[in-house]
Amino acid sequence: MTQSKLPKKSICKWDKSTLADALPLLAEQVQSAEFICRKCGRVAAEKRLLCKAARMDSLSEKKA
Repeated sequence: MTQSKLPKKSICKWDKSTLADALPLLAEQVQSAEFICRKCGRVAAEKRLLCKAARMDSLSEKKA
């Protein structure tokens, strides 16, 4: 994945035209997602693309 092709703003702030242009790159982010936005629930592989990012593995319930 080429980071330079992704917009610098978080996904949460992309406008409709940016979203339409970056949809294939966004699909790659979702497939390998490691982070989730605590504000809106969007997911991405890169923390910088979310405004309130949290690691998804840190949110899963711990086994007893």
